[in-house]
Amino acid sequence: MRYAILMIAVSLLPAAAFGEQGPKRVKTQIVRESAPGASVLYAIDEDATVRIDWDAVETLATSKADRTMLPIAQLMLAIRDRTWKPVRR
Repeated sequence: MRYAILMIAVSLLPAAAFGEQGPKRVKTQIVRESAPGASVLYAIDEDATVRIDWDAVETLATSKADRTMLPIAQLMLAIRDRTWKPVRR
């Protein structure tokens, strides 16, 4: 599940977010199914298209009802709103 979220996160980042070093190579892997419990927030089609239910993500982030899925919802919103910053080593 974490790998699927990471791939979503990396694919949504603008090229400028990688800084002066330029983009690092990321190994692409096709994700065939969503993690258990994550199907509320997103679904993965047979052709590896990820469909995100933004209403569900926003509702979960606001209500904080499901504490196991809350970090994923917050990360998805941060990526969408371009407020997420990658960690630099």
